[in-house]
Amino acid sequence: MPEGGLLCVHAHPDDEVIATGGVLLRAAASGRPTAVVTCTGGELGEIVGEGMDPVAVRPRLAAVRRAELAEALRLLGAGEPRLLGYRDSGMAGTAGNDDPRSFWRAPFDEAVARLVAEIRAVRPEVVVTYDAHGLYGHPDHVQAHRVGIVAAEACAMAQLYPAAGPAWRVPKVYLATVPWSFTRFATASLARLGLPSPFADPADPGEAVVGVPDAWVGATVDVRDQVGRKLAALRAHASQVGPRSFFLNLPEDLHDAAYGTEWFLRHRSDVAVPDHEDDLFTGLPG
Repeated sequence: MPEGGLLCVHAHPDDEVIATGGVLLRAAASGRPTAVVTCTGGELGEIVGEGMDPVAVRPRLAAVRRAELAEALRLLGAGEPRLLGYRDSGMAGTAGNDDPRSFWRAPFDEAVARLVAEIRAVRPEVVVTYDAHGLYGHPDHVQAHRVGIVAAEACAMAQLYPAAGPAWRVPKVYLATVPWSFTRFATASLARLGLPSPFADPADPGEAVVGVPDAWVGATVDVRDQVGRKLAALRAHASQVGPRSFFLNLPEDLHDAAYGTEWFLRHRSDVAVPDHEDDLFTGLPG
């Protein structure tokens, strides 16, 4: 794979589409190489695919989801799956959190070393993972943030993880997030239809379960031109996205806002950038 471009670090198959599908498509369309590292196999995900028998599919869900991931990445132009090799930890407070094979229980240094090897192999200009809350608090998302931030810095230091390949300094590092203005808009849009919102009221920072203050957002990327292909990639995750899926049944006024914009905190940029960017590659050549 040519060096440069975009590397996204995600917890489970399908996360790459939801949080970063648009920026992956934009980067690929501009000729930049793209890649995705997926930390777990998604073994504990729901099975809601049309015609799927959960009892029959559950024992082979990891294989099913890997095939779905491969197809989604093909549609996104993001290469072959790159798997960190850990087991899905499940939602917070569930038994999966205690599984020694889970990403949540992974030895931290081991997980960082695995991701450093992937970053050094890809040599990206931009790395993206999640905000500190992992977008919505899932243990694997939080762990992906922790491991991703440390690996994105450690990969530049030749004395760290020498077996993981030649050192590489990532020029720009971002964290996928959601601004509170969107969570408020989404909650109001759903309420008008009598539908529950997945977001708590962000008026009280202590109660917000998704997102950050708008002022923290360092990059807002318009990906409306990519929405059709982004949704096609999401549908490739057929076991997770059934006909009644929330993601496929958003109200019309929420649809474009939810899929047509992607937001990021700027963790670090080695190049000069404005306070607010509209492209993750701002300041980089090409």
